[in-house]
Amino acid sequence: MLKLLLPLLVTPLMAQATKPAPKSSSEIPAKREFPLNSEISPCQNFHQYVCSKAEGAFKLREDRSRHLFAFSDSRERLLETQMKFMKELPHQKNLDERTAQVRDYYLACMDSTAKARDEKAEVKKLKAELDQIKSLEEFILYAHAQMPRGLGGLIRLWPTNNLDNPKEIDAMLYSSLMELPDHKYYEQKDLMADYEKQLVLFFQSVDPKIKKADAVKKAQAQIALEQDFIKVFPVTAVRHQRWSEKRVASQKDLVKKYPNLKLDVLFKYAPEKLAVNTPIPESLDFLNAELPKRDLQIWKDAYLYGALSGVMDDGYPKFFASQFAFEKKFFGGPAQRPVRQERCTSEATRLFSKEIDAVLIEKVFPNFDESKVNEVASRIRTSILQGLEKNTWLSKDGKKEALAKIRTARLQLVKPHNDREWDFLPVKKYSIKQAIQNLRTYREARWEKSMQEMREPANMDAWGMSPLTVNAYYSSNENKFVLPIGILQFPFYDKDGSVIENLGAVGAVVGHELGHSIDDSGSKYDSQGRLRTWMTTRDIMEFNLRGQKMIEQFNKADHDGKLTLGENVADLVGLTFAYNAAFPEGKGSEKDKKDFFVAYGRLWCEVIRPDNAKLLRKTDPHSSGPARINEQVKQQPAFAETFQCKAGDPMTLQEKDRVQIW
Repeated sequence: MLKLLLPLLVTPLMAQATKPAPKSSSEIPAKREFPLNSEISPCQNFHQYVCSKAEGAFKLREDRSRHLFAFSDSRERLLETQMKFMKELPHQKNLDERTAQVRDYYLACMDSTAKARDEKAEVKKLKAELDQIKSLEEFILYAHAQMPRGLGGLIRLWPTNNLDNPKEIDAMLYSSLMELPDHKYYEQKDLMADYEKQLVLFFQSVDPKIKKADAVKKAQAQIALEQDFIKVFPVTAVRHQRWSEKRVASQKDLVKKYPNLKLDVLFKYAPEKLAVNTPIPESLDFLNAELPKRDLQIWKDAYLYGALSGVMDDGYPKFFASQFAFEKKFFGGPAQRPVRQERCTSEATRLFSKEIDAVLIEKVFPNFDESKVNEVASRIRTSILQGLEKNTWLSKDGKKEALAKIRTARLQLVKPHNDREWDFLPVKKYSIKQAIQNLRTYREARWEKSMQEMREPANMDAWGMSPLTVNAYYSSNENKFVLPIGILQFPFYDKDGSVIENLGAVGAVVGHELGHSIDDSGSKYDSQGRLRTWMTTRDIMEFNLRGQKMIEQFNKADHDGKLTLGENVADLVGLTFAYNAAFPEGKGSEKDKKDFFVAYGRLWCEVIRPDNAKLLRKTDPHSSGPARINEQVKQQPAFAETFQCKAGDPMTLQEKDRVQIW
């Protein structure tokens, strides 16, 4: 999935427009300038031509790992508004129930003393409960019983759209024992040595009486468990593909296949008729085989670490500092933490995003005119349809289905318009003193909502993102594109900008997301969102051949071309059809065409910590900012023509080497 400040805004977001020039290179201006670098030829390196001056003048904050300007500028402005809102919230009277939840959750987070006490109580309680367990069966039943209480188990269960009829619901069953973000990290000796120290410190923190040698043994047993697990756990690129593959079984068959997992107990929470999707059966195979082979204490320790390591903060400063340093050293984590008020605001807005956005949206974007956004989206859809009509390699039936997908795709733009689209969480009572209990209560609400969803037809109207999210997405099993208002800030969108520039920016986003409907995964779903092969064998062979060329090009650009294929295809579709929408039959002035490509390029200007960049290369299906610019514009004949590039320039490709999927 993908990610303009409107001069119209009059809230604290707009107040930035009246401030003096930024005092620091990391301060966020109302509308960032992206001066072009005239010393660099756009034909040599378009990323450097568009971004190098903005990137060079920017100093990354010590409490940030990455600043992707188009996304991060907008997010930082919104965060300022959210922080002001949260700070004032405790003083507001007559709050409705939904907003009162947010206030109480935030207040508990801000009380560091109470939170430290609550963390210690949670650790003591969970450890005591696990110490009472004497058999494997007891342990499995205990883990299953914790799920409705807000704690996860070794296995996760949640609702998902039925692959044959997305208006109906199936259950999803998933498990992972891999704590590090990618298989390759387990091969780094220095990282694994520090990881062992972190685990040792964890066991010493939850049990101060434990001997150092015993803590080391526990840590080594956990690492051995993870290392054995990743031998069967698919790598990131393969897992990414699994979500668009069908591995469905009945509850009865799974109970029989995995007797050691006691799935009959877990399935009591779901309607008996629901089929179960298992995208990573290797995980379940591993658990079923290994549970009786390994000492019970190893499984209890794994459960304890998974349940507690992410919430041990104020009450366990030494352990938290170890985790923070580990993230910084190996994954490009920030050099310091944000201030507490920001952390608590971010946590509350992450969990209660829709509840907060419902209050803030009209204050942040008052009287927002949706007509220009609708026009851009309509023009992009028309452009893709025209392009598909001209397609020369799809079969007749394949072209018919591709056209149907784009023609019938639902566009949910700007904001939800009713409660069914908002899709709020159940209202719960939260404490102003018990932060960890609040987290459990929140998870209980999510579990309650999930179990209710399993008993009803799928809500195809629900927004999967809250409207102030600086992002957008396409849902294959709903054939739906969602464009939240949060992304409609500069440089993605400019209310006062030209249609050409908006097509080059937010238009490319619309094209990108609709492009997901016909990328390597989306093309497996038909216009009704069913997992169904609608391309002929010959179509698929040609699609894969064209896709392979893109894989190879991004491999040469130091990326995992297979992992990033879907996003790269979507970028290609977005840029190509946004250009066609802006310049029908290629007609338009040279200035407008240059403005178009510059508007696209500045979407991906970024400053990032090196180790964070390495992490994203291993785990993120999106390519890096420079690659999303350079590797895409070189596919466009119009780019070379517009900037008068010569054959052999780095930003050009011979016609035979260009990738044209659709």
